[in-house]
Amino acid sequence: MSDALVVGIPTHDLRSVVPTLLELGHVGEQLHRPLHFVIGEASNIPRSRNAVLQQLRDAYPTASHVWMLWLDSDIVLFPGYTEAVVNAIQWAEAHDRVVVANYRMIDGEYVVMANKQGPPYHHYSVGELDQLPNYAEVGLAGLGFTYLQQPLEYVFHADDIGEDIHLW
Repeated sequence: MSDALVVGIPTHDLRSVVPTLLELGHVGEQLHRPLHFVIGEASNIPRSRNAVLQQLRDAYPTASHVWMLWLDSDIVLFPGYTEAVVNAIQWAEAHDRVVVANYRMIDGEYVVMANKQGPPYHHYSVGELDQLPNYAEVGLAGLGFTYLQQPLEYVFHADDIGEDIHLW
């Protein structure tokens, strides 16, 4: 298996946010790892994620899991976040844990949730998240910016719950 930083980008139109990609270049430099972008294009996010996973199965045929960063194509990573991302990746790998980033969804809710049982799910407010220590365990989160050891045999599916909630 490669020492590359694998970045899976599900997209419906092959687009992504350029400043985010540039910042990830700095992350790769800081980690001394080449970037391996895997882009899955399809009509919805689960199909796009499955296209990414198929490419990873083809690239790493003997692997059951791959450390990777899921990065939705609309996520904006502003300049200056390199150190935080590098630290999160290193922490995740050292502790064999998942790291998620909080961001606002299109409905105005934040993506990090307190409970696994639901719906309804309690979405943390920014104030509630500020009260938690770094790398605190949370119930659920979207996969828009998530670093994890992704099982390659997993299949994402679409329904009213969401493909990311099914994964957790």
